[in-house]
Amino acid sequence: MIGFVRQRRAGYAALFLLLIFISRAVLLNRLEMNHDEIWHVWQTSGTLNETMRWLPYDWPPLYFVLLWGWQGLVGSHPVMMRVLSVLLFMLASAWAFRLGKQLFGTDKAGWGLMLAYAALGYTIFLSTYVRAYVLMLLLLPMTLYFALRYFDKPSIWRALLLAMGMAALFYTNLTAVVAFAAIGLTTLILYPRRIWRWWLPGVLAALLALPEILAKAELAGRRNAGLGDTLPPFIDGLVEIYKTHLGHAALVWLVVFIVLAVVLLLRRQMKWRLVLVIAGWLLIVPVLVYALDSVLGFFTPQYAWWVILGLAVLFAWGYSAVTLYGRAALAVFLIAVMLYPATQGERPFDSLSYGGIPTLPFEETLPVVADAMQNGDVILMDPACNCGELYAWDYYQSIYFPQVPQHITEPGDYRRIWYVYRPEQNDEAIQAALEETHVSGKFVGPWELFFRLYEAPPDVAGIAFENGLRFHGVQVMDADGQLQVEPLVYREGEAVHLRLWWSVDELLNADYSVTLQILNADGLLAQDDGAPQLISLDVTQPAPPSQTSQWQPGQYYIEERTIMLPYPTNRAEYMLYLGIYNWQDGIRLEADGTNADTLLPLLPIAVMAW
Repeated sequence: MIGFVRQRRAGYAALFLLLIFISRAVLLNRLEMNHDEIWHVWQTSGTLNETMRWLPYDWPPLYFVLLWGWQGLVGSHPVMMRVLSVLLFMLASAWAFRLGKQLFGTDKAGWGLMLAYAALGYTIFLSTYVRAYVLMLLLLPMTLYFALRYFDKPSIWRALLLAMGMAALFYTNLTAVVAFAAIGLTTLILYPRRIWRWWLPGVLAALLALPEILAKAELAGRRNAGLGDTLPPFIDGLVEIYKTHLGHAALVWLVVFIVLAVVLLLRRQMKWRLVLVIAGWLLIVPVLVYALDSVLGFFTPQYAWWVILGLAVLFAWGYSAVTLYGRAALAVFLIAVMLYPATQGERPFDSLSYGGIPTLPFEETLPVVADAMQNGDVILMDPACNCGELYAWDYYQSIYFPQVPQHITEPGDYRRIWYVYRPEQNDEAIQAALEETHVSGKFVGPWELFFRLYEAPPDVAGIAFENGLRFHGVQVMDADGQLQVEPLVYREGEAVHLRLWWSVDELLNADYSVTLQILNADGLLAQDDGAPQLISLDVTQPAPPSQTSQWQPGQYYIEERTIMLPYPTNRAEYMLYLGIYNWQDGIRLEADGTNADTLLPLLPIAVMAW
C-alpha cells in the first residue's frame, strides 16, 4: 500500500511539474527582456571577480553568482537565461508541495499549494523573469518548511537548515527581511510556547549573514531619501498588490477563494490558528510594511512577492477540504489559468512599470537582421533615434552578431549600410544622403526599432557601354537571396542566381537586351537572354520598367536572373560573360574590357560532375 501511494505521488509530481515546465517553456522564445534583465546578464558576463566588483550597491550577491555560473555552463542567450528561472521555479514548486503537506498534514494540501503557487499570475511572470525574485520563490517555501520542521521537533541540524535558508534569502534580496517577519509571525501563531527556540537558528542565521549585514549597513540611510513620498492609501495599495499577484484571472480567483471559504465554514474546518497565519501573510505583515515604508520602501507589488505564498496557502487549505470531484475541477482550473499566458505569447505584466524599464523588441528584430547581414555590413544609428541603452546593444550584438558590425555616424563609402531610425522622427539629411548613393532595400522591425538596408552597387564607378548604359557589377546569390563569394563551384543541374546593377548616363533612345553566357574554349554551357528583369529591393515598391528607354539618369536599376546548368554535364571550369545588344538588330555593344566577341568577362565558375 505504501509503495502504491509513493508511485501515485511520483506520477502526480511528474505530471504537474511537466505542465508547469510546458506553461513556461512555450513562452521562452516569445518574450523580450526588459532593461533590468539585460543589465543582470550583462554585468555577470565577465569573470567571477568582475561580477562581484560590478555588483549593484543594493543587491546581495547570491543570484548574481548563480547567474554567472549558469552563463559559464550554457552561454548567455536570452532563452537560456530564462531556462534558469524556469528550472528554479520547478524546484520551488516541489518545495511548495512539501510545505503544504507539512502545514496541513495531507498530500491533498500539498498538491493544492503546488498548483496554486504555479498558477498565480505573478509567479508566471517571475518564473520566466531573469532576476533574483525567482530564487526567492524557491527559498521562501523551503525556509518556511524548515521552520515548521524545526519547531515540531527541534534539533541542531534542523536549526542549521533553517538558518541556512534564512541566510540564503538575505544573500539573495534585501526584501527577505519582510519574509522573515512573515515566517516569525507564523511560528508565533502555531507554536506560541516554543517561540523562544528561535534563539538558535536566529543566532546561526545572523552569523551566516553577518558579512552581508555589515556590507549593507549604510544602505538604510541611503534608501531613506525620497521614500514614502508617493505612498498610496493602504487599502488601495493592498488591493493593487493582490490584483497584481492574482494576475490575469484575478476576478475568477476571488470567486474561488470565496467559495472555498464557504466550504471551510460549512465543513467546520475553519481552524483559527490557520486563519491568523493567513491573515498574518495577507494583512498583518502588509500593515507593518506600510508603516515602515518611509524606511524600507517595500510597499509595492514588485517587492511584495512574499504575498504569493500566503495566497497559495489560503487556496491549499480550501483545496484540501473539498471532495475528490471538487479537487479535480479546481486542478483543471489551475492548469488552465497556468497555461493561458502561453496561448497569448506573453507573460503577465510585461507592460507594467514594476516589471522593469520596458525595452525595445531586440529579440524580435535582431535575429532577422542577423540572418540578412553580410560580412562588411555596417550600422548607422540615427542620432534622433532613442534606440535603447548601449549595454543592451552590447549584449544583444554578442548574441546575434558573432562578428560585431562596425557602427558609423554618417554615410560613407560602405556598400551595405543598415540604417536604424524611427520613421518620421529621423534626420532627413542623413536619409537623403543615403538615398543619393544607395538603394533602399529590405526593412526589419517595428517602428520603435526600425532597420532599413541601403545598398550601393559592387562597382560604384561602373563600366560604360557605348550607348550610355553603365554596368555597376554582378552579385552571385544563393536560393535564399544571400550573397555568395568566390570560389563559385556548382553541381551539374544547379541554378546560378545572379543580380546585376545598372544605371544610364543619359536618356536612351532604344530598348536594349542582356545576354549572360557561361562558356569556355570548348563552347557554351548555358545562357540567359532577354530584356532586363528588374526588381525592387524594397518590397513595398513596384519594380521599375524593364524598357531601358524609360530609365532615368542618377538612379540605380537592379535585375535578377537565373541560369540553369545542364544535367548531365562534364567537370570543367568556365567564365561568366555579359553582353548588351539592341534586340532589333542583335549587334552587341562595346565597352572597356569586352573581348573579340563583344562579351565582358565577369566571374570564373567551376562545375563539378562525375
